[in-house]
Amino acid sequence: MTIQDDTGAAALARAHGLFNIAGGLWPLLHMPSFEKVFGAKTDRWLERTVAGLLVGIGWTQIRAASVPGGADQARRLGMATAATLLAVDLVHVPTGRIRPTYLLDAAAEAMWLRAWRARAVRPEPAPTRGGSLFAGAAALAAGCVTGGVLAARMLRRRAEAGDSELTRARYIRHPAAR
Repeated sequence: MTIQDDTGAAALARAHGLFNIAGGLWPLLHMPSFEKVFGAKTDRWLERTVAGLLVGIGWTQIRAASVPGGADQARRLGMATAATLLAVDLVHVPTGRIRPTYLLDAAAEAMWLRAWRARAVRPEPAPTRGGSLFAGAAALAAGCVTGGVLAARMLRRRAEAGDSELTRARYIRHPAAR
């Protein structure tokens, strides 16, 4: 698949690349503030690995934006990264493995997927869809709210069942793999 507008696709690649670099640099430069928002991590090496990969992906997207045909590469890389991070967020927030604040990242990743999908070439000119943006935003908001409600219910059930603090908040501290 090729990109419809190389100028717009290059700008999108640069923007998504900067977003990924910023997201990767944050825990590398100041882990305490990152953990304050997203929860304490027991496997810091893993957090740093993911952060480094995000920086590398972002840099690749920015560089790809400036070469002919690079927008296609940036698109594939951006969509794969966003889909992976979105899936991790939506699977692990409801189980209590990671904090509900990761739903903010899920919303951002869904928006990147939507933006890249909108840039794809269509075989025929797309019909004008006035409510398309509103419908997409409403669906995204509904998904985030649903995830938040599911996570809150699960945490409430665990609290009512009398689970220990460690079990209820596994994203804060969890036993190391044996």
